[in-house]
Amino acid sequence: MAILLRLKKRNENSLIEKFEIRQDVINAIKSYDVNYYLIPINTISNDDYDNVLEMIKMADGVIIPGGSKGGTQMEFNIIKYLFDNDIPTLGICLGHQSMGRTFGGVKKQVEDHMVLDKKYAHYVNIKKDSLLYKIIEKERMFVNSRHRLIIENTSLDISAYNDENMPEAFEDKNKKCFIGVQWHPESIMDPDNKKIFDYFISKL
Repeated sequence: MAILLRLKKRNENSLIEKFEIRQDVINAIKSYDVNYYLIPINTISNDDYDNVLEMIKMADGVIIPGGSKGGTQMEFNIIKYLFDNDIPTLGICLGHQSMGRTFGGVKKQVEDHMVLDKKYAHYVNIKKDSLLYKIIEKERMFVNSRHRLIIENTSLDISAYNDENMPEAFEDKNKKCFIGVQWHPESIMDPDNKKIFDYFISKL
């Protein structure tokens, strides 16, 4: 399994030094019997796409984590490859946004959605005909909120909304696992949020 990374120069809070990825993501993955490796995509030029592709081809699945900067053409190209080849993919926060933008989504600023001091921030409403509903087995779940952007108008299926009717999860239920969530399930890992990782891992 591969995890796409966006490099960071120095350690901040719970980020792993040099890699802009929360320790929570690594801890969540380590709780399963899987091997993982890291691909720092924002240090690789678009000319090296074929080399990145070779690294992606070694993976049974890919996590596109959160971060502060993303949405490069390299990232969009990788996401399209993952989609076209039905490689299990889990996008988290910024990764979810990049998935939505790959398929026509546009950014919208939502400054008041950055709630850093609470484990839970609000509910999301899950569509009953979605894959996410089959995974969680309920129509509402409590999530955190650490983003300043949302993505609208993507051609992916929107599987969950917040109470303001803004998209909170994307998917293509015809794929093995192509799911993006706006929140950070790895930082909660309660029974509902753990199911997201359980399902992703089960499809590797």
